[in-house]
Amino acid sequence: MKQLLKRIAVMLAMIFALTSFPMGNSSFMPDTVRGVQATTQYATTANLNLRTGAGTNYKIITVIPKGKQVTLISKHGAWYKVRYSDKTGYVSSKYVKLAGQTSNKNTPNQTMKYKTTANLNLRSGAGTKYKVITVIPKGKQVAILSKHGGWYRVSFSGKKGYVSSRYLLLLTSDNPVLTVKNGIVYVDGVIVVNKRYALPSTYNPGESKEARIAINRMAADAKKKKASIQVISGYRTYDYQERLYNRYVKQYGEREASRFSARPGHSEHQTGLSFDFGGPNRSYWLKESFDRTAEGKYLAANAHRFGFILRYPKGKESVTGYMYEPWHFRYVGVERATKIFKSGKTMEEHYRFSGK
Repeated sequence: MKQLLKRIAVMLAMIFALTSFPMGNSSFMPDTVRGVQATTQYATTANLNLRTGAGTNYKIITVIPKGKQVTLISKHGAWYKVRYSDKTGYVSSKYVKLAGQTSNKNTPNQTMKYKTTANLNLRSGAGTKYKVITVIPKGKQVAILSKHGGWYRVSFSGKKGYVSSRYLLLLTSDNPVLTVKNGIVYVDGVIVVNKRYALPSTYNPGESKEARIAINRMAADAKKKKASIQVISGYRTYDYQERLYNRYVKQYGEREASRFSARPGHSEHQTGLSFDFGGPNRSYWLKESFDRTAEGKYLAANAHRFGFILRYPKGKESVTGYMYEPWHFRYVGVERATKIFKSGKTMEEHYRFSGK
């Protein structure tokens, strides 16, 4: 009987210990954080800001490229605290999705492009013993279909076969590489500023000398074609933009003001690379009808030749977040401006990053 009572006492003690376990203390739950599996993997659905806090007003630590995996640490409303590479911070939950539990290591990233570094045999199988189908010349691009150890199955000029991966060079990804330096986001060496990406309030570069030289050359060329372009607004400080935006909000309301005016830190004018142009007739200044003037027509057709792009084209408000502004041009350099102009795309569409 005594032994039975002892066993009952031990069982009751174990039950008490289990039911008294302090589950509210996360230090006792190494595998979970606030009810979320700490090892849960998410993939980004867009190039995504990793911030120091749960909100857009916090500093950007880095930009996580689209399609990269992050480890969820905890949830904070619409924001997730995550770990990416060796960095920890917060991201908007709108731009992450639960990653698949399985992956096929033999399936290549279809956005990657490769070129041959030598004249390369395209073979019928993954090895030198297989028949040569054709020889791919040096410098040609191939489409990767699958990976097989040191061999890739590729498609080239309508033919499919296998090549040694030793003679292929990774060119680029269709997704842009966004980098952050001193709180400023860059893509292809160009500063990115829009409704999603902001500049620090301390960033005060002044007007770009290179852009001003380009404006002078453009103005001289325009004069030959009977157009008299002039700058009506150029570099703005963070504080100036803050006062301007607040004034417009008071006058038109936040929703309408945000269609044509940027929040402080989100204005391209702060870069010293953006300019609002006008002509001799002030009645057309900062109006859509500017595109019917000699100056507006000249800029639309020729600005790219001097390194400028029309930043907010007609019909692209859903992309850029801003209404059509035929007077607002951004300096990006002649080569980039020409590529963007010929593509017929906005800066966001050309470099594939979000504007909103």
